[in-house]
Amino acid sequence: MKENSLLNTNRYLKDSDKAHRLITRSIASSTAIETGESIAVIEQKINRLRSKPFHIKLA
Repeated sequence: MKENSLLNTNRYLKDSDKAHRLITRSIASSTAIETGESIAVIEQKINRLRSKPFHIKLA
């Protein structure tokens, strides 16, 4: 039986922008429960990290 990935079968995840927002919200709400911090504040932190370019130096 062929298995399809969740990204291909879940209608909420087919739109990549919406998927990123929903995944960010999910991570933020889980973290908020554990830390007591506001969901909005955690979402801002996650979005800030995603928007920064990463510079990786190889040895």
